Formats: sequence, C-alpha cells, structure tokens
Amino acid sequence: MRVQKVNEHTIRIFISLTELTDRDITMADLFQRSAKTEQLFWELIAQAREEVEFNLDQPFWIQATVATNDEFVITIMKQEDQIEGSVKEKAGRKVSRGRITELVYVFNDFEDVISAIGRLPEFAQLRSGLYEFESEYYLVLNRMGTGKKRYLAEAILDEYGEIVGLTKSFLTEHGKEIIREKAVQTLNAAFNKPTEN
Repeated sequence: MRVQKVNEHTIRIFISLTELTDRDITMADLFQRSAKTEQLFWELIAQAREEVEFNLDQPFWIQATVATNDEFVITIMKQEDQIEGSVKEKAGRKVSRGRITELVYVFNDFEDVISAIGRLPEFAQLRSGLYEFESEYYLVLNRMGTGKKRYLAEAILDEYGEIVGLTKSFLTEHGKEIIREKAVQTLNAAFNKPTEN
C-alpha cells in the first residue's frame, strides 16, 4: 500500500489486488460495506495519519476505483464545513454527498430497484443507467440537483439499496449493461404504470 497526499483535504491510497487477497477481501467487498472493508479502511486511515499527517477530523467522502489491472485507488476527500448539514451517518463514519454529482446505489435484487424508482420524485434533468455486477444491480444517477427533492430521493434509495463508491466507468468496463440511459424512466414505464381509477 502507498499513500499519496494530493493536498490538505485529499489523499489517494493505492492498494494491490494481492494485498486485498492477503486480507481475504474480494473486489466486490471493496465496493460494499462489510466488517472486513471497515477494518481495512481504518487501517488505511491510520497509515495515512502516520505517513502524510492526514487526520480525518471532519466529514468526508470516499471513492474506490480501478487504477490498473492489479491496483485500486481509494480517494478520500474532506468536506468543507459549509455543507456539513447534508452529511449522513453511514456504517459508523460520516459520508457526505453534498457535491457528488454521480450517485451509485447497489440493490440485492431487481424487485428492490423497481420498488425504489417507483417512489422517486420526478427530476427534469435526471440521467440514469442500470448495470449488473456479481449478481447485484447498480443504479447510476446523475443530475439530481440539490434541495428537498434530492434528499427525499436519497432517503428512498437508502431504504431499498445502499450507496457505494463505484463509478459508471467501472460498471461499464466490469459489469453488464442493462439499460444505458433513462433507466428510471424506462423501468417506471414498464413496471410502475399508474393504476386506472
């Protein structure tokens, strides 16, 4: 593992597939919440504190991406105080979504995806895609804007699924594309038609 300090607010931690295997962590584990990944995360933070004097003393967000065929990069970025109001507790650590334009949610089964999107408020500019990766479904959302409607949508999505650090580019490369564009609209039209009075 190696730690790179980008600036006072951001670090990148590079970890090889071999190092993950030694810890009995799979690629799928890395992108989901589990006891093993939680332990790994705090080990990485401890290493970053020692090597580059990076202290997590405020809300932050995490993104894990594939750097090369044998290496992952985990980016950890502190959030500024002014958006602290949008911070939510996730797995015992603070994760802010205030400035992230792309949100990715994982669902255990297709029915959960249908149920979640059926309750979402309408967004005029929403972009969405649906992917399958290792027998789970991933909904990629963009242009949800800010404000009450976005918070309502996040609460609904949290009820059925879980936000993860995957990216659309990772899912395109490693997963199976189910619906590339307008996934929410397409699925709602097919499965969540309004009932006749």
